[in-house]
Amino acid sequence: MTCPDEAIAAEIARRHIGQTPNAVRRFTNGIQHYVYEVSFEQHAPLVVRMTVPSQRLAMVGAKTLSAALRPLGVPLPEIVACELDDPFPWLILNRLPGTDIGDVLAHLDTEAIDRIARDVAKAQRNTAKLETASRYGYAVHAQDAPHRSWSDVVSQHIARSSKRIASAGLFDPSLVKRIEAFAHLARDEMKSIPAIPFLHDATVKNVIVTDEGQLSGIVDVDDLCFGDPRYSIALTLAASIVRGLPDEYAARLLHHGGHPDDWLFRFYVAVYLLDLMSEHGQDFNGNERKTTDLERNRILALYLDALARLGDRT
Repeated sequence: MTCPDEAIAAEIARRHIGQTPNAVRRFTNGIQHYVYEVSFEQHAPLVVRMTVPSQRLAMVGAKTLSAALRPLGVPLPEIVACELDDPFPWLILNRLPGTDIGDVLAHLDTEAIDRIARDVAKAQRNTAKLETASRYGYAVHAQDAPHRSWSDVVSQHIARSSKRIASAGLFDPSLVKRIEAFAHLARDEMKSIPAIPFLHDATVKNVIVTDEGQLSGIVDVDDLCFGDPRYSIALTLAASIVRGLPDEYAARLLHHGGHPDDWLFRFYVAVYLLDLMSEHGQDFNGNERKTTDLERNRILALYLDALARLGDRT
């Protein structure tokens, strides 16, 4: 067996609880790990989060950051058991009530959207209390962040998208050239960005909210990003417009974080639209799905529109 599955999740939970699960359901939103909700007759549901051996360090990072962030008030679920040296390294976590905000955002009222955005912005401010080492990019510890400048992080992101697009063959690779030109224009502006730690994957996914519109917590924190905290909000906005969701949530995240909605932020949004394009045609962890010509044409149009709006800078 090359990947963990629901039978392994059930057995891990059974050994920990001492009860046989009555239901196991995979979460289908993530594209990296293998995450299951495991339910019991006489125990609260748990989450079994597993990965393949090559991603073991991600689980190590999740455990480390849980210990660092929960005392700061960042609402991560409690890890109740783990085995990081298992053939498929795993964590068992308490199941937060609710679902990803992206699944319910269209049905939330303005008050709920503002409240959730305020609470997520607070979690980001608390995350920013961790140490920084004037290094940039993705890491668990500040000193391990791989880049010396924020612009290098963004350029590497664009390069990854370019490589994926070329490999899938679903979009014209020349579409990357214009965003690369805008990246060059943004380099001087990005020089002033401090290396602030932030939750880079707390977007329309991983922000768990209840049916009543309350923040339940934030999940899937394997590492941090050190740089501009608006980067995660840019992904939130890009994913929202691609899915036809209200853009108000991203606007409230900017507001409660005290961040400007300026040219550089809109450049980040275009970078993430390219990133979302690059996911089409890729194989990840089995949660990916085939996309239609209509969906690809829609995201292409959104990307081209974002580039056109950036054109004033040139």
